[in-house]
Amino acid sequence: MKPYVRTISTLALASLALTAQLSMAQATYPDHPVKIVVGFAAGGSADVLARLSAQALSKALHEGFVVENRVGASGNIAAELVAKAPPNGYTLMFATTDVTLNGASAKNLPFDPEQDFAPITMVTFAPLVLFTRPGVGGATLKDLIAYVKANPGKISYASTSRGTTTHLAAEQLKLLAGLDMVHVPYKGSSPAMTAVLSGEVDMLFTTYVSAKGLIESGKFRPVAIASATRSPLLPNVPTFQELGYPIEFGTWFGMLAPANTPPAIVDQIYGVLKAAGETNEFKEQIAGLGGELIFSSPSTFRTFIGKDVDKWKKLITAIGFTDLN
Repeated sequence: MKPYVRTISTLALASLALTAQLSMAQATYPDHPVKIVVGFAAGGSADVLARLSAQALSKALHEGFVVENRVGASGNIAAELVAKAPPNGYTLMFATTDVTLNGASAKNLPFDPEQDFAPITMVTFAPLVLFTRPGVGGATLKDLIAYVKANPGKISYASTSRGTTTHLAAEQLKLLAGLDMVHVPYKGSSPAMTAVLSGEVDMLFTTYVSAKGLIESGKFRPVAIASATRSPLLPNVPTFQELGYPIEFGTWFGMLAPANTPPAIVDQIYGVLKAAGETNEFKEQIAGLGGELIFSSPSTFRTFIGKDVDKWKKLITAIGFTDLN
C-alpha cells in the first residue's frame, strides 16, 4: 500500500505545482514588453490589425505590446522566428492564411503550422471575390462559365503570384466547373488588377478592400463571393455556394504563440482580444477590410488550422501541383 500512496501523493503534488505555476504565470504576465511579429510590411492589412490588437493588449494588461515587421518568404521568416521562440508569452505572431497555405504547399519548411504554434484566436476572415470587367462573359457566374467553356484555352485569369489564395481559388473553380483557362501570375494585387482593367487578362480573385475603388467607379464587376454567407458590403453579390460551387477562399488573420505557451497566458490574451472586438474601433477597421469578426476560442482556432492545412493539401494534390513556393 505504501508505494501506491506515495505515487498518488506524488501525482497530486505535481498537479498542484502545475496549477500554481499556471496561476502565477497569469498573475504576473506580462511584466515586461511583449513582441508581436508580423511577416508583412507596415501599412498592410496584417500590420494594421496587429497594431490595433497591440493597442488593446497594452491598454488592458498595462504593459507594452510592440509590433515588429519581419518581412520575407511569404511570412515564413516571421513564422520560423515565433515557432522557435521561448513559449513564455513574450513573442507572439499576428499571422495570416500564409501560415497554413505555406505549411501545405512548401517543402522543407522550418516550422509545422499544426505542431509549432499555440493558437490564440482568429480575429477576422476577409473573403475573396471573383471580378471581371463589365462586358466580359455576361452578368452572372453562369454566364461567365458558359463564356469560358465556349472559348477553351482563350480566357485568362490573373493572380497575385503563383501559389497564393488568388491563384488556388481560380484553380478550384476550374476544377469544379471543368474550365480551360490560362493562369497569368503577377507580383501583387495592383498589377494584377491593372491587367484586368487593360484587357490583358479577363478576371481575377481578390478582396473587396483591394478592389473597392474600382467597384465604386464601375470598372470592376463582382461576380460571386467565396464566403459562407453574403457580405453586407456586397449584398447583391451571391456566394459561390449559393450557385452550386463549394468555394470558400479568403485571408484569415489571427494571433499565434509558440507551442507550449501556458494555457493561462493564451486564455488571458484571447479574453482581452475578444473584448476589444466589441469596440467600434475594431469593428470599423475590420469592416473597412471587407472582413467579418470572428474572435474564435483557442480550441476552435486550433481545429480550424488543422482543417485549413488539410484543405490546401487536398486542393494542391487535386490540381497536380507539387511545391508552389
